[in-house]
Amino acid sequence: IRMVAFMQYLRIFVVVLTASAVSHLLLGGHAADLPAPTWSPGFDAPLIPLFQTLLLVLAGVFIGRMGRIPAGALLIPMVFGAVLNSLGFIHITLPPWLLWAAYASLGWYIGLRFTPETLRHTLWVLPQLLLAVVALMALCGLAAWMLTVWADVDPLTAYLATSPGGLDSIAIIAADSGCDLAFVLSLQSLRLFAVVLTGPLVARLICRINGRSACGMA
Repeated sequence: IRMVAFMQYLRIFVVVLTASAVSHLLLGGHAADLPAPTWSPGFDAPLIPLFQTLLLVLAGVFIGRMGRIPAGALLIPMVFGAVLNSLGFIHITLPPWLLWAAYASLGWYIGLRFTPETLRHTLWVLPQLLLAVVALMALCGLAAWMLTVWADVDPLTAYLATSPGGLDSIAIIAADSGCDLAFVLSLQSLRLFAVVLTGPLVARLICRINGRSACGMA
């Protein structure tokens, strides 16, 4: 999990830097006018929508774990939240203090699992990891070019829509660049669902292949 986390954060770091540079290049240094960000913790958030949001998260996590759905703790709240919020049954509220707590918990959970041995190993394979990230970005760039040629999507929207994550950082860049945000988020969400749904199956297949190879060598 520590190696996977390192690879994922390295990918996000490189992708975000590249996406920001590409957006700046294609826009010529002009970004959309957006309100200044606020650092208010948002403790005055409406209580009923906040309670509905927390209840949705807890129920989704419980159903996902009990149903043994791959990544169900993520997918169930996402799907039901999108449906219920679109139909107007609930209003999802995510005050800054809740987001900060979630980000900090995730960072602590992953960061505290790193050891000096893991860091030494990851630094040793850093060139291979960077090469893998560049190869992935090249494939996504090819997909963006195909969208531009065949679907008549503007280059910046196509690049951000096919950029290999993460969804939150790409959404921020897309909103700041003034491109087709709906298209970018739709394609990024579709990518996320595809990866989450197929990832466990591919991982099991790779483990079985590696296990058979190890047995054959033994």
